[in-house]
Amino acid sequence: MFESVHVFKYGVFKKEEIDSLKARIRELEEENRKLAVRLEKKDEKTRKTVAVKQEVDEELNEARQKLFSLENEIQKLKKETTSGLSFRFSGSLSRRELDEALFLLGSLCSKTSTLITIYLAGDETLKNITDNIVSRIDPSSIALIDKIESSTGKVIFYDTNKIIKLVIIPLLPFSQSQCFLERQFELEPLKRSLELDTILALNAHAGETFIGIVEADVFGEHEIVRSSVMGKHKQGGWSQKRFQSLVEEDVKHHADKVRAALAPMIEKHKDIRYVIAGGEGKLVKMILEGYDFPLVIKSMDAVAKGNAEQVLREVMAVRVYGI
Repeated sequence: MFESVHVFKYGVFKKEEIDSLKARIRELEEENRKLAVRLEKKDEKTRKTVAVKQEVDEELNEARQKLFSLENEIQKLKKETTSGLSFRFSGSLSRRELDEALFLLGSLCSKTSTLITIYLAGDETLKNITDNIVSRIDPSSIALIDKIESSTGKVIFYDTNKIIKLVIIPLLPFSQSQCFLERQFELEPLKRSLELDTILALNAHAGETFIGIVEADVFGEHEIVRSSVMGKHKQGGWSQKRFQSLVEEDVKHHADKVRAALAPMIEKHKDIRYVIAGGEGKLVKMILEGYDFPLVIKSMDAVAKGNAEQVLREVMAVRVYGI
């Protein structure tokens, strides 16, 4: 009798223990399920955060590159307006707008020879021209013309009656300076310069660089090379020296990546006559190291969403000044 009660009690004890363990298992399973849900949410949040960060980084990079171009343009305009003299207007002409302007200039004719056309080579100024035609231009106009900075030279259209006073910056440089005083403006040298040979277009920005071959005013082929380049140093991060070293490594890697894409393009187009480049000067130099193409530097914005048409417009645009 005593023994059976003992066994009975023992059996009851085992069942309670098992039930307790089962309850604990259920608790652990529920906790595990909740942790799994939390982990899944964190994973999803992480994925979204990474995607958002990439998007923000791209937009930030574009903004920085555009700011870089705008700062260069502002500095150029400041130099042009340092004295009391100022231009009547200044701006850029697209290829279509330039064609229209040349058509208009070509339609003009004076009764006597009052229309001056001067082509200045890239390293020439009006002071270097001995032709007495220059003496017919008023001093204030000469001062404004001399203020204009251009590596490709200048084309001056000047009416001695002071009705028309324009300066156009040519896309490509002239080999020598020329002066004309006639009843019409002399447009042929400028028109011939627009009959383009093959040109390599390069818009170089850290992290995103455009390369393309211009033939007959269109891109025969082009490519956008992208890579990751670290942003600016922030207080509390790495040391400035270490950070700068990492940035330089990223920029060098980007330049090497562009050069690798550029090599077969240049090999294919052996008739390249000029390189028209914009963006970051140091990066342009790194990309073109070892090549000896004549180089024309222009102000270009960062490539917007892979827009090749934007780059083509900037490559082909010329600057015009009203003096």
